[in-house]
Amino acid sequence: MPTILRFRGFNIIIFSDDHDPPHVHVRGKGVQLSYWLNCPDGHVSYRDGEGRISPNDQRALEDFLNDNVGILCERWTEIDDQRS
Repeated sequence: MPTILRFRGFNIIIFSDDHDPPHVHVRGKGVQLSYWLNCPDGHVSYRDGEGRISPNDQRALEDFLNDNVGILCERWTEIDDQRS
């Protein structure tokens, strides 16, 4: 369960044994969320989650994910290639 990036107390994770389509898990501050990456050019979209996140944190997190979607898609591909 490698943490790919960290942002304001959130860990952005890609599980090494996860399934397609590309997505990330976000854990921290009492929440567990996941977002579709929509690779390669993606605009991330909320998938599901547990816990309560403030609207400000959610906006900032989604902006951060969108700003880094290229990195996240690259890491997804690297990890996915290792699964094959």
